[in-house]
Amino acid sequence: MKEATYLYAAADHRLVPVTPDDLRGAAMTPGQRGVEAKAPVQLIYVVDLHRLTHTTGFEEPGLHDREVQKSYYFVDTGLIAANVYLFAAAEGLAAWFHNCDRPGLAKSLGLGAEQRVLFAQSVGYPARS
Repeated sequence: MKEATYLYAAADHRLVPVTPDDLRGAAMTPGQRGVEAKAPVQLIYVVDLHRLTHTTGFEEPGLHDREVQKSYYFVDTGLIAANVYLFAAAEGLAAWFHNCDRPGLAKSLGLGAEQRVLFAQSVGYPARS
């Protein structure tokens, strides 16, 4: 958001500050800058591969295979993005799932070696014609 960049802590259902910087511009789609820059919220989807390979209470040997990992985190990201679309529609908001500056965001967010930026999703008010 404009005020800062946060991590959503699902267990506590709260936003944890990551940096006081407004990183919405870095979440823009390369080559199409400007459209999503007006959105008040940019969701940045990040996978933590360590969490896939070090789960508790659920051990699936396939999660150590990179292709299996990809299927899990891409499907999970798509399901989350679809729920954001549904929420946005229900609240009269607009949403757009898109590419982003992955290397720039990873650096700005201080991601670790096993964390990867996947996509971004802009959420805001629909354009008025």
